[in-house]
Amino acid sequence: MSAGWRHENSGLGAGTRARSARRPLRRLRRGFTAAELLIVLVVLGVSFAIALPRVNSTTRQQRVISSARALSADVPVAFSLAARQRKPVLMSWDAASGEVRITDRATGTVYLRRPLKSTSEYQLDSVSMTPSSVQLYPTGVSSAAVTFHLASGAHVRRITVARSGLTRVFRP
Repeated sequence: MSAGWRHENSGLGAGTRARSARRPLRRLRRGFTAAELLIVLVVLGVSFAIALPRVNSTTRQQRVISSARALSADVPVAFSLAARQRKPVLMSWDAASGEVRITDRATGTVYLRRPLKSTSEYQLDSVSMTPSSVQLYPTGVSSAAVTFHLASGAHVRRITVARSGLTRVFRP
């Protein structure tokens, strides 16, 4: 038995030495080659170039949607201010500052400002209010129906406010 053991042991050692002599030594590589890094950078650059216009378009769309939501939420606030103050308030569009204002009609005190143009978080390209000012009475009606037009790039929202304060947001 011991002779067999020596034979297996000696055969194992001889085979291992013979195999290791045939196989080249492998060095452990750490890091990346310049070619590998260049390929990764090119692939990432192409991916970003493809995705960037889509991200920009989505950002513009979200700004228009957010501004439409905020403005449509401000309208009931304006009507409730008129009722609470028991005197008319004025909702107006100031094109110079790019904001919708809700003010006391008699004193000019500004209750609420909603900036919508380039100086605001919404950065809209185009905003209009037709008519440019409207009076909201304490009885819950306004002097006229109002239409807001909000746009950024190809993304547009239209907000209509009935004389009774009913607000609707449309995507034309």
